[in-house]
Amino acid sequence: MSGSQAATYQSMVAEVGGRVFTGPPWCEPHGFARSVAVRMLVDLHQPGFVLALAMDGEQVCGFAYGHLASRLAALAGHPSADDFTLKELAVLPETRGQGIGTRLHDSLLAVACGGPRWLATHPAATAALGLGRKRGWREVAYLPERAMTPLIMRKARE
Repeated sequence: MSGSQAATYQSMVAEVGGRVFTGPPWCEPHGFARSVAVRMLVDLHQPGFVLALAMDGEQVCGFAYGHLASRLAALAGHPSADDFTLKELAVLPETRGQGIGTRLHDSLLAVACGGPRWLATHPAATAALGLGRKRGWREVAYLPERAMTPLIMRKARE
């Protein structure tokens, strides 16, 4: 989904973020966890912005988004060109284990333009790490000074 359509889902993305990122391993304050939707609105102006949603009826039960122009490549000591960053992926706890995260991941990357893919996550985010490793992501840098997401992963474009 493009940026102009993404803005219509801001409140539902905020709700999912508020329920997902307040739990372990992130344990963010509720207001900050919900601000994922504000960050999404800022990022939708980035080149190559893409949003994927998982719906349960009329409600969002998961989302993933990303855009071109990764600063993660530079943080990991790699030259950056037309890299794509998977910025956020979240699935409501009660809908996990149904393949929703995998479908969001695959849908997002299927339409994403650009070269290598990058993401940052928490090293204790076992579900995210498991999904990433199954999908070909490799750990390339650990930056403990990045409080919430110190583990940077890279995936070659298929």
